[in-house]
Amino acid sequence: MYNVVGNTSDFILEGFFFSPEARVPLFLITFFGYMIIVFVNTTLFLVIVFHAHLHGPMYVMLCNLIMCDVIGSSAVMPRLMSDFFVDVKVISFVACIIQAFCIHMYNLAGQLVLAAMALDRYVAICNPLRYSAIMTPRMVVNLCSMAWGGAFIIVVTLLSITIRLPKCKSLVLHAYCFNAALFVLACGDYSVNNIYGLLIAYFASTLSFSAIAFTYTKILMTCFFKSQANAKSKALQTCASHLTVYVLFATSLLFSIMALRFPSINPTLTKIFGTVMITVPPCLNPLIYGINTKEIRNTILKYFKKKLELS
Repeated sequence: MYNVVGNTSDFILEGFFFSPEARVPLFLITFFGYMIIVFVNTTLFLVIVFHAHLHGPMYVMLCNLIMCDVIGSSAVMPRLMSDFFVDVKVISFVACIIQAFCIHMYNLAGQLVLAAMALDRYVAICNPLRYSAIMTPRMVVNLCSMAWGGAFIIVVTLLSITIRLPKCKSLVLHAYCFNAALFVLACGDYSVNNIYGLLIAYFASTLSFSAIAFTYTKILMTCFFKSQANAKSKALQTCASHLTVYVLFATSLLFSIMALRFPSINPTLTKIFGTVMITVPPCLNPLIYGINTKEIRNTILKYFKKKLELS
């Protein structure tokens, strides 16, 4: 119905279809969800920034993960809320590309930052005496710069080869814009885009999975041979939050990538999982780290205890 031939400057998002009665409740749920994401991520970010004892490598990398989460959720959720109240969800070409850029940066930079965090945990647990010598401020900056810089170059290349394609259709069969949903709108052959997109997904997923699998295997072996029960418990508790975040992120991302390549999968289910990938990890990540990381938890509790004493 909305597919058009030509080189129009706008796209139409298929989005979700709800009855008029459900629009306000869904808007409120999404709104409060987004407010929770912004609040918990901002709170955790500020706690780390304004407390000098939390300026270690792990916390600096956690701030980078927070930035990824805010970029990803902010690229989708405000737009999703406004689309609840319109039947034809028009988005400009520029806005669509910016949204796709932010979403892919969230995916790629997030995976690379998680891989860097796994390396940090490996050094901290398996080589504690050399931790300060290895994880220097310069090393942390280099790891974070490689995560963001590598993701930026890959995403710009990804979208550049998609933008060059002549567009014959304007209906984006999803709730938001991203590369795989855009190159299928092209008139000609888009196999190069599809292959490049899959290679990127494979590269990022393999790199992050390999780094995490290697480091956590070494960590578990180290913990197994440690005689102190407290050392084992602390090491495993420190890693549990990181591993939980990675599994949650990777599972939702993998399903979203594969669902687009199999038309037999229900499109609504694909859109739901794609939205979950953008909204759930940013909401849970700071809560998981805040609860499982003793230093952060104690800092937040001390702050609120002090406020209660002053009031």
